[in-house]
Amino acid sequence: MVASRPLRLPDCLERGLRTRRAPPLPIVGDWVETPQGLRARFSLAVHEATIAEARFEATPCATLVAYCEALAEYESGRPLTAAPGLEAQGLISLLAGVPPGRRDRAFIAVAALRAAIQISIQESTS
Repeated sequence: MVASRPLRLPDCLERGLRTRRAPPLPIVGDWVETPQGLRARFSLAVHEATIAEARFEATPCATLVAYCEALAEYESGRPLTAAPGLEAQGLISLLAGVPPGRRDRAFIAVAALRAAIQISIQESTS
């Protein structure tokens, strides 16, 4: 699934730089890390099996921050069973302006969100 209008890299980066250090929400996912030192994790607030809000923490890579912000915006309000609604390729399509050599950061963002969703599902079934 891809949003109808692409988001702009500078806008997501600006918002992400402001929000990436916000205190985590109650459900905190595991860090997803690469050998190059990039890392990200999401935290979620879940209400009635729906992602009420998603926040993230990430290393200061502009592209990773922008992808995480775009994903947090896109996934908020989505039922846990339907999230993430975007695969990495959909996230790449959603966020216009990312240089080809930096698009691999979308995979990190999606994996980090999946980790938080998995913990949320495990907690709800315990």
